[in-house]
Amino acid sequence: MRASLRTKLIIGFFAVTVPLFALLLYNNFYAMNVVREEVGQSNKNLLSMYRNEIDRTLVESESYLYNFVVLNEDLRRYGKSQPSSAAYFFSKVRVQNKMIQDMVNYPNVNLVFTYGKAEDELLSTSFRGGDAARLETVTKVLKSYIASQSDAQLHEKSWKVIKQDGELAIVRLVPTDYGQIVGVWTDIDKLMVPLSYLELGKQGQAMFIARDGTPLTTAYVRGLNTAGTKLSLPSENERYTRLHMADQSDYLLVSTASKFAPLHLAVLVPESTLLQQLPYFQRLFFIIPLFGLAVLVIYLLLLQRALLKPMYELIKGMRQIKRGDLETRLMAGSTREFGIINDTFNDMASQVHDLKIHVYEEQIRTQRAELKHLQVQINPHFLLNAINIIYNLAELNKTDLIKKMSTHISKYFRFVTRTNLNSVSVNTEFEHLQSYLEIQQLRFPQYLRFEINISPGLEKEMLPPLIIQPFVENAIVHGFEMGPEHFTIRIAAKPATNEDAAYYEVTISDNGVGIADDQLVELQRGDIHADFEDGHLGIWNVRHRLKLQYGTSAELKFEHGEPKGTVVTLRIPCSTTTSTG
Repeated sequence: MRASLRTKLIIGFFAVTVPLFALLLYNNFYAMNVVREEVGQSNKNLLSMYRNEIDRTLVESESYLYNFVVLNEDLRRYGKSQPSSAAYFFSKVRVQNKMIQDMVNYPNVNLVFTYGKAEDELLSTSFRGGDAARLETVTKVLKSYIASQSDAQLHEKSWKVIKQDGELAIVRLVPTDYGQIVGVWTDIDKLMVPLSYLELGKQGQAMFIARDGTPLTTAYVRGLNTAGTKLSLPSENERYTRLHMADQSDYLLVSTASKFAPLHLAVLVPESTLLQQLPYFQRLFFIIPLFGLAVLVIYLLLLQRALLKPMYELIKGMRQIKRGDLETRLMAGSTREFGIINDTFNDMASQVHDLKIHVYEEQIRTQRAELKHLQVQINPHFLLNAINIIYNLAELNKTDLIKKMSTHISKYFRFVTRTNLNSVSVNTEFEHLQSYLEIQQLRFPQYLRFEINISPGLEKEMLPPLIIQPFVENAIVHGFEMGPEHFTIRIAAKPATNEDAAYYEVTISDNGVGIADDQLVELQRGDIHADFEDGHLGIWNVRHRLKLQYGTSAELKFEHGEPKGTVVTLRIPCSTTTSTG
């Protein structure tokens, strides 16, 4: 029997619709997987960006701790001095003041501290974002945590998570050779601040998870705060893992591991939020074949007006931004979507413009702060020498000389208190050097002589304060020898020898033992570092300060003297050609 028309229509209908529905069903599952993969990849990229920012903060904090331990002389004195001594008290105060001063440069750190195990004493800054009660709580937690750690654990070069007495933070501990432990404390909640800007829907959440899967931050999803709960973290090659929660909801868990801390940055994204738009796309799949031909012409016209033209304007604006024209702004869009895009583009351009200015200003502030820091480093160098001279005079019972030297020292400190500026006049600097050399002459009256000369017209030229003293000190420390001939230091300021009116020269010469040839080559190349303990700290400091203030314009040169001794020449731009800040 032949099939009826109804049957053929039914069979034909099913022949067309069944594959179509199968295709739609496959497309639905495929679309859901694509959405999951794209959302997982997108969130993973965002988390990687935030992770890199957090890791950068951790690396900067860790580098600061090592520099603090290696370079801070007061920390060494604090560890070596007797607790009842004055040296112990003053070094402790300076260590704490130094930590307070340095903490300004690390906005993501809540606390910087130094803990002495022998005295059970913890020095710290104030707790950023908390009051005195919070500081007391954190201090107790830190002492308890450090006491619970073995020496091997304390010497581990890694960040550690503290979860104790309601406190949740990561700490980095660096033991010293003198019994102290220097460290930083950062609240987990402070690291969470950038993640709070992620758009995850009403039920989504960003959080930190330990490496074993234990949630570290409070979770708003029911079932995650139960004791002993551990999440299955995706591997490094996976974009996400799916979780089924106690409230019968499905979530995507996307995470990335910190390279320096034992924790994962993670986000929980509810699948209901991701897939809520898929049914509309499925209906659109049926409608487009039916009305496609009818709306094609209208669509092309609307496409040109509503999409292509605004898109060309957007591309044009992006190219102008790429060329550096940060004043580019787009007109209001003809549609709501392009209105939002254009407003976002304009906001982005304004933020980039403001950020560029902010970065430039921040670089200037950083450079000035470093210059101030390098300048102050010289003061303790002279103070130690002055104390040594007073001690030697006291040993000889020369009270009159002690009084005279005290007068010169008071002049020195009056000069130091005026070095809040980046530059002083040549005349002022030379007066300070004369006071310093008279102090040294009190110690060696039969052997030391000095001459100071300033060519006319150079008295008011500007130079960095305390820029000459390190070479005078080195001449006395390394070049001075007691013999039949007077040890003479000559300091002179004169116009540049090549008759370049834009520069003048300051020379420091002596008739002492001189410098070995290999050491002279090393000084000329500048192969000296700030951690040298052989008298080169002052030279490194001078070279660094000249570079910061004058760039490549200033020069520092070392030569053998004739017939012996050493000659140091500083070639400095005149103040009329160089801004002193």
